[in-house]
Amino acid sequence: MKKKLRGPALGLAIQNHIKDYIVDNGLKAGDPLPSEGQIAEDLGVGRNSVREAAKALQSLGIIEARQGEGLFVREWNLDPVLETLNYGMRISPKTLHELYQIRVWLEVSVVDIVIANITDQELLELDILMLRLEQATKAGEPYIHLDKEFHEVFLGASGNDTLVKLFDAFWLAFDNYGADVLISEDYDRIIQEHRTVLEAIKQRDANLTRQNLLEHFKGFNERVTKLENQ
Repeated sequence: MKKKLRGPALGLAIQNHIKDYIVDNGLKAGDPLPSEGQIAEDLGVGRNSVREAAKALQSLGIIEARQGEGLFVREWNLDPVLETLNYGMRISPKTLHELYQIRVWLEVSVVDIVIANITDQELLELDILMLRLEQATKAGEPYIHLDKEFHEVFLGASGNDTLVKLFDAFWLAFDNYGADVLISEDYDRIIQEHRTVLEAIKQRDANLTRQNLLEHFKGFNERVTKLENQ
C-alpha cells in the first residue's frame, strides 16, 4: 500500500481491495479469491490484517472461508439486514409489527406483476405446496416451511430476485424471533386462506388475489398486535 495505514483504516482498505478485486475481475458466487498470503504480499501488509479484513467481509456476507480451501465469493445476500432486523425485534415488539407491515405492502404491491407473469410450472408448484400444506396441518406436523415456500414461489413469479432475498430475510427474522409465538394453530383457517389465494391466482384475477392476500395476512397481524400489547 502506498500510504502506511493502521488499525481500522488498514482493515477498511484491505476490505475495499478485496471487493474491488471481485468486481474488477468479474468474479461470481463460488469463484475463489487469492489466498490470504497472496493478498498480504500484494498489499505489503501482515497476514493477520488480511485475516481480520476477511472475517469482516464474511460477517457482511460478501465472501466465505472454506476449511482447507481458502476464500470464495458468496452469492449476494442480505445477511447484514437480517442481523439488523433480529436486533430491532429483540429491543422492540413494535419493530416486529412494522416489519410485517412492510412485508405485506411489498407482497401486495407486486400482485399485478405476478398475475401477468406467473407460469404454468409455478402454478403447479403452488398446487403441490398446497397439498403438502394440507397434509402437514391434518397430521399436526410443522407447516411453516411450506407456508414460506408458497409465498416464495408467488414472489418469484415477479422476476425480482432481490425482492425474494428481502422476503427471505424478513422470514428468517420472524422465525428467529420465535415461530411458536407467531404461528397459528387454527389449521382450517390457514388452509382456507391459502386455498382462496391460490384460486384467485389461477383465475389470474389480480384484484381478488390482492383482496385474499390481505385477508390472509390479518391472522398474523392479529397475533403480532396481541404480542405487542402484552
